[in-house]
Amino acid sequence: MNSNNHIDAWVIILTEYLFILLPFIVIGIVKTYSADFRGFIEAPDWSFAASILFGQLLVKLVSGSLIHQKVIWQRVSLLIALILVFGLIPSLTTLTLILISEGKSSFVIYAQVFLFVVASILFFILGSAAQSMIENSEKKKPK
Repeated sequence: MNSNNHIDAWVIILTEYLFILLPFIVIGIVKTYSADFRGFIEAPDWSFAASILFGQLLVKLVSGSLIHQKVIWQRVSLLIALILVFGLIPSLTTLTLILISEGKSSFVIYAQVFLFVVASILFFILGSAAQSMIENSEKKKPK
């Protein structure tokens, strides 16, 4: 993989991520205007966004591994299982708990923000690698 492919993959990942971040910017502006910063942290949007990021990451990994010829399927299977077990399912569970408790549990509030941060980091690291695999295979296709 050359440097340009890697940069292109990061640009695509950043572009997708900005659309995940956009609602947070709007919510942040509204909560700042109303002086309700705690409401910003308590919002279930963090868990919702983490779930979307983990889901998008799964799609990218599966797509990249299906397209790429030399992928080690056992490692991809392990990554998918780890993302499901430690990412997507906890994010959806946290979302459910936030909605049920109406943001009254500090542990769940901080857990959802933590999951969002983890999802963001993994989305950039693993997502860019998967996107690079997709980009490389598309450039090798005969036109």
